[in-house]
Amino acid sequence: MAETLSTARLRLVPFGPDDADPLHAQWNDPDVGRWLWDGTPVSREAVAEVIGGSESSFRERGYGFFTLRLLEAPEVVIGFAGLRTIGDTPDVEVLYGLLPAHWGRGLATEAARAVLQWGFATVGLDAIAAGADPPNAASFAVMQRLRMPFWKDITLDGRPARYHRLTVADFPSA
Repeated sequence: MAETLSTARLRLVPFGPDDADPLHAQWNDPDVGRWLWDGTPVSREAVAEVIGGSESSFRERGYGFFTLRLLEAPEVVIGFAGLRTIGDTPDVEVLYGLLPAHWGRGLATEAARAVLQWGFATVGLDAIAAGADPPNAASFAVMQRLRMPFWKDITLDGRPARYHRLTVADFPSA
């Protein structure tokens, strides 16, 4: 079983089957889904596949996805963060997302920083990227706060994506 991570305000718990309902609700929220799923409705089967894929990734690679829960309300899933490979490449990216009610409080940055620290220190990765659709200003603001420099523009599933990347040598250990 993958470890649970903690920050000043969050508990990051590895995805499990019990997370299907809150993740399904979050990923189908119009404000969240437009960035994560390009506005396409997400089926329960797709959510189950992501959860299963994360569990397999933890077993095979040592990393995957976590639900985000406030320390003061640990039973409520407010978002997710974690690591995955970028498409069919060996490159690894950090992903993060929050329910809109929790936007603007620095929680995505806090979660992503914890995942970066864990990815470098525990998983042993040399570099971690973060990408977003070019109009997703909020995601790029998180990358900026994490001091992730521009890396490259790519096309994923026929859509443009802009990536930033941080190396272990440039990550400030805190």
